[in-house]
Amino acid sequence: MQGIVRVFQETLQFFAALARPVVDSLSDNRGLASLSIVLAFGLWIFVTDTENPTQTRVLPIDITVQPINVPDDVAIASSITPLRLRITVADDVFDSLTAGDFEADVDLEGLTVGSYELPVNVRALTSRGGLRIDEPLPDSVTVELAQLTGKSVPVEINVTGSPASGFTISPAVLDDDTVLVTGPQDEVNSVSRVTATIDVTARTSSVDQAVRLTPRNDRGFLVQRVSVEPSIIGVTIVIEQERFSRSVAVSVITAGDPATGYNVVSVSVDPPTVTVRGTESFITGTDSIDTQPVDISGADETVVLSVSLDVPSGAEVTGGAQTVTVTVTIGPATSEFSFTVPIAATNLGPNVSIVGALPSVAVKLIGPFPILSQVSPADISATVDLTDLGAGTHAVKIDVAQLAGVTIVSVTPRELDVALESQ
Repeated sequence: MQGIVRVFQETLQFFAALARPVVDSLSDNRGLASLSIVLAFGLWIFVTDTENPTQTRVLPIDITVQPINVPDDVAIASSITPLRLRITVADDVFDSLTAGDFEADVDLEGLTVGSYELPVNVRALTSRGGLRIDEPLPDSVTVELAQLTGKSVPVEINVTGSPASGFTISPAVLDDDTVLVTGPQDEVNSVSRVTATIDVTARTSSVDQAVRLTPRNDRGFLVQRVSVEPSIIGVTIVIEQERFSRSVAVSVITAGDPATGYNVVSVSVDPPTVTVRGTESFITGTDSIDTQPVDISGADETVVLSVSLDVPSGAEVTGGAQTVTVTVTIGPATSEFSFTVPIAATNLGPNVSIVGALPSVAVKLIGPFPILSQVSPADISATVDLTDLGAGTHAVKIDVAQLAGVTIVSVTPRELDVALESQ
């Protein structure tokens, strides 16, 4: 530890020995030292200016002159001419300057109605590039003051566009129906209304926003140099969905009956569903939409027709044709008839005969009505086969011949006891 302290002390003594001659030289040559500093500073300025020189030029930007301290009983009757500035600034900053880097105003305190030539106060709002304002061009402006007047005018909201399909719009509701317009008398007298525009194109939600009001004359042109109080008002426009839509089934309505003996086998429609639009109560209470009646009176074959939909008043079909294709398949009705049919014997041997008369048999048929309605008992053949049977009583099966287009459901009885005797 003592060795470190000793090394540190020796180092301080070394630097003190080096600095002593420099301090003594400065003390003996104070004038020369001052001159050196001045020359060095001048050289720095020269080098800096050479690398980024400054120039004095007129800035090609109009600077708006704002009036300040305007008396309460007067209004500015004409626009104040903007001015330009002659400035000195570094070259690399000149092109980046904007009107926002400056502020210009004219003081109207204590003035009354009349025309005045007043000096302009200009200030730079930035110090970039050593910016300096040399003079405003011009250095004064003409200000015309007129007697301040005011009146109440109506507010008019122009609603453009239409909300989304199926939505309705209510009239605009304003925070204020009228506003106060103040300014020079001639300009105020020309104002007939203040307006704002709100676009509701394709909107599905209500409007609740603040809009800026613009004073206009009877021809709709903007009126300058007047003030509107309030200049912003709130506007509410209620937009509600009035018409709803959904997909519903198409229900076919038929009128009349097919020909006698024919039935409706099936009914189909193309397309089977359609999209309807209407009020909320209609949509929530509707599961299907009917067709106009399809007349099938006396039909004995399939009916195919293009028919319109029976759309209730206030509703509509969207996204497709207003007609559908209906197919009503007509087929013969299936019926069941019963007949009492006499029994005939076949293949009776030459040496025997039947004892007594053969009874009748009950035959039940099922099939299309048009066919069955034309059948009579004489068309039905019921027989018993007596081949090789001798004298005695025999249980014989009753045979009923099949008829085209119909089905034999039952034969009662199925067997018959036949008594035969020798001759």
